Amino acid sequence: MFLNNDYSLLTGVLIFVLRYCLIAGIAYFVFYVWKRKEYIHLKLNQKQPAFNQLKSELLYSATTLLIYSTSVFLLIYWYQNGYTKIYFKIETFGYSYFFLSILMMIVLHDTYFYWSHKIMHRLPFLFRFHKIHHFSHNPNPWSAFSFHPIEAIISLGIMPIILFVIPVHPYALIVFSTFVTLYNVYIHIGYKVNFLFMGSAIQNTAENHDLHHRLSKYNYGLYFSFWDRIMKTYK
Repeated sequence: MFLNNDYSLLTGVLIFVLRYCLIAGIAYFVFYVWKRKEYIHLKLNQKQPAFNQLKSELLYSATTLLIYSTSVFLLIYWYQNGYTKIYFKIETFGYSYFFLSILMMIVLHDTYFYWSHKIMHRLPFLFRFHKIHHFSHNPNPWSAFSFHPIEAIISLGIMPIILFVIPVHPYALIVFSTFVTLYNVYIHIGYKVNFLFMGSAIQNTAENHDLHHRLSKYNYGLYFSFWDRIMKTYK
């Protein structure tokens, strides 16, 4: 089976690294190289990211990817010791639940992200780590995973919550983790572009998150603006 295979760890590492490089790389190439002049009127910060910022982002992103990749060890260990609710036959719960489980993971992750993100801003000893991400004053696709190693570990805290609580199929986990990467790149893209809900009232957009990088105390959400609106931190 997938998590008993000798190549599971290598597969997990390759998925994390290649997926991020592909998604962030394509987004950067399109908006910052190929269509740079054509889309400049949509740029939220008219300046281009400084070389030192990009160099720092690539370094911290590489560290984050290393941490995310090694987390596959934990996933395999938890599964093999019966701690998770992972299942392998989609028919066990049906296709409706398969897609529902992806939505459940997204909603749970948004809640976890909002509160862990807000706490990192409010507690000085945690903000010293989170401020690495805020060194990206001019967000771009390579800012998405530019985390201090401690923040990268904190961000992984959602995984045991999901794996221990929700029955999930490995393919649903792959879809979810791909969506996480895709959306994280989107909110850091640095351009006024709509995605998915086309900028509806419930969605956290690239504009919202760009404002967060500039003002810090607003827009802590990842996918949605629910928690920001409830907690009066939406702007």
